[in-house]
Amino acid sequence: MNNTIEITVPDNLQNERLDVILSRLIDVIPSRSFAAKLIANKQVLVDDKYVKSSYKLKELQKISIDLSFLETVNSEPIGEKIDLDIIFEDNDLIIINKPAGMVVHPGAGVHSGTLVNAILAHCGVTLPSLGLPSRAGIVHRLDRDTSGVMVVAKSQIALTNLSKQFADHSQTRIYHTLIYGNILPVSGKIETWHGRDPKNRIKYAVQPEGKGKKAILSYNKLKTFLDEKISLVACQLYTGRTHQIRVQLSNLGHSILGDALYTNNANELNSNKELKALINKNAQRQMLHAVHLGFKHPVTNVDMSFQSPYPQDFNNLLLLLEAKGKKF
Repeated sequence: MNNTIEITVPDNLQNERLDVILSRLIDVIPSRSFAAKLIANKQVLVDDKYVKSSYKLKELQKISIDLSFLETVNSEPIGEKIDLDIIFEDNDLIIINKPAGMVVHPGAGVHSGTLVNAILAHCGVTLPSLGLPSRAGIVHRLDRDTSGVMVVAKSQIALTNLSKQFADHSQTRIYHTLIYGNILPVSGKIETWHGRDPKNRIKYAVQPEGKGKKAILSYNKLKTFLDEKISLVACQLYTGRTHQIRVQLSNLGHSILGDALYTNNANELNSNKELKALINKNAQRQMLHAVHLGFKHPVTNVDMSFQSPYPQDFNNLLLLLEAKGKKF
């Protein structure tokens, strides 16, 4: 294979189907059906052999994926009728509660079904762009499997002004997440250098000082569960690097529940089979939710503030952890 990446099956995904693992580990593979097409087209090897989508993998097996499908999207995206959870809308912007599983804009490997496609159909007009047409209206992004509040610009003045607010960090973005362990101190600020993982091109990693881009967030622990085995944490982003919260928390040894790509708590999970089963069943994506977004309106300069309630999967897991008490 040319232009391939290799990933190793993590412990928390052993015995899962190949198509499931690909769709969970790789953001540019948006669904099991997309993964199945790659497998059927012989773009995926497991331990140097072609297998079926239903093949169940073992821990530490090697998956090789041909990335030749990752072409740059430069064409104008097409509007698609997709239901949107709209929190607020006026002539200049629209505030969306993005569900987990939705890709923000067309890109490598994903050409439809995105937030941009949905917004274009909703607005019925072309959105403004500062670059690629595929990113029309986009001021900031959430990972495919991160849920929560987002703003999309409908006018050029809104796109330009909001982009400046995000660049100078004058907006406010707060996320809630469930992590392994009891993070200490109770609150703090994390400043690291951020860039692609040299060993795995689908991942990002904390870099040596001065390499990559600066990544800054502050956090505040809200609650612990199961005798401090799990914590609910609020994170405020001051920079918006790709996978930033996931990378920085994982680097501290507190990876996010359900994060198949960055989980590094295998030993803790292996020593507690009941906890492992609970997480694998109830955290089917990274438990990361954008709860708050604040900024100045790009035209009126009025302070705007929006909240997004926990989605059903996040809330259900919280209730389950609460009910378990210190049982584990």
